[in-house]
Formats: sequence, structure tokens, C-alpha cells
Amino acid sequence: MRFGLALRAFWKALFDQASAERIAVALDEHAVPRLEKASAELSESTKKTQPIRKLSPAQNPAITLLATLQRDARLIDLIHEDLDQYQDAQVGAAARPCLKQCRQSLDRILKIEKLVDAKENETVTVPAGATAARYRWIGESSANGEATAKLVHPGWRAASVELPQWSGNEEDAQVIAPAQVSAP
Repeated sequence: MRFGLALRAFWKALFDQASAERIAVALDEHAVPRLEKASAELSESTKKTQPIRKLSPAQNPAITLLATLQRDARLIDLIHEDLDQYQDAQVGAAARPCLKQCRQSLDRILKIEKLVDAKENETVTVPAGATAARYRWIGESSANGEATAKLVHPGWRAASVELPQWSGNEEDAQVIAPAQVSAP
């Protein structure tokens, strides 16, 4: 529960300035959010003549990731294509460059690496207290503490996250890819 909450707070603080300020206030009871501080410092006459500038909302990180994969590799186009009308060889030929570009994009913005540094079918040690987010037992395990197990899949983790910063308008925050048009 706390781990999930910490991750949610991390992502909100990273990509949403208003949420970051609320989190800062929650962690330090003496802090005052910049937006509230700025509005408190304005005089009554200034408040009547000048509207308080709202921060532009951040784009959801999932939308940013999808937009990047669409822009770089046209992943959404491939996923939404009716593949039943094509032969397997045609689908594979179309998917290969898309998948290569997706990997390059993910390597650039997420730095993905194996969670467990071992090969499949090797014996690995699962530490005591390992979470289900890191180790998922296939079948039943009677292990209560540290245990050895056969590695079925090494898992993946993001070593770093460097998503592009959103700078668009509020009404465009949900756009994954713009419509492309040409002159008649």
C-alpha cells in the first residue's frame, strides 16, 4: 500500500506542478504552496484588476509515452490496423521496423534493464520479504524466507525516466497524435 502510494506521489510530483506543491505542503506543514503564496501576497485592488495566472496542466505520462511511440514508430497506427486482411509475412514485415523504433524510443526515454541479472532457467535466490511486484511465483511456493527458484523470466525495470516535458494547451493534453491533412 505505502509503496504504491509513494510511486503515485512520485509520478504526480514529477509531471504535475500543482500536485508537487500539494505534496510538498503535506510533507512540510510550514510550507505554503507557491500559487497560494502568490495570491496571498496580491493586494485586494490588484486581485480585482489582474487574474491569477493558472499553471498549464501537465500531460498524463501515459499519453506522453504513447505520443512518443506513435511519433517515432507509428505504434498506434499498427495496433489499430485491421491485420486480418494481410498475410502473416506482411504483418511481420510491417511490425519489424515499428518494433525496432519502439525499442530505440523506449531505450532513449526509459532506460529499460533486466530486473534480475540471470538467464532464463538458471537458479536464482529470491530474497526474504520479496514483493510481488519484483517476484511472481508460478505455481505454489512453500518458501517463507529466502528461497531458490528457477528463473522463468528476468522481468524489466526502468532504470531512469526522461519523458519529454509537455508544453501544450489544456485542450490538447489528451492528443496522442495530430490529424495529418493536406491541401486539396
